[in-house]
Amino acid sequence: MHQNKTKLFTIKTASVLCLIFMLTSNVSAVNMQFLKYSPVSDFTPEDFEMLQTTGKKALTDNKDGMTSEWKNPESKNSGSITPISSSTIDGMNCRKVKIINQAENKSGSAVFTFCQLPGNEWKILK
Repeated sequence: MHQNKTKLFTIKTASVLCLIFMLTSNVSAVNMQFLKYSPVSDFTPEDFEMLQTTGKKALTDNKDGMTSEWKNPESKNSGSITPISSSTIDGMNCRKVKIINQAENKSGSAVFTFCQLPGNEWKILK
């Protein structure tokens, strides 16, 4: 594996990144005011847990094009994860996925590539 060429983040970090970058890609890291308009502003810890659990299951088990959904009946927040394609990058099994999240009247989506490391751990490719 070429870690000096490839930057990887854990799926937990990726979940937060997915939520942060749902609505815009031109936001400075210093100005995080946009977060109040994104689904993450209304997510509970349970929502993040459901997103992470669903994401790992979708990455590991779903065929390309198959969608896994999560919904928290208490918060009413929800989302879906759909693997779009599979490939090999730097010798790792990788999957491009589309993540959609909704919270109250806010929604957002993004596409990321995750790669599988030994031990079935998934990390996001940056």
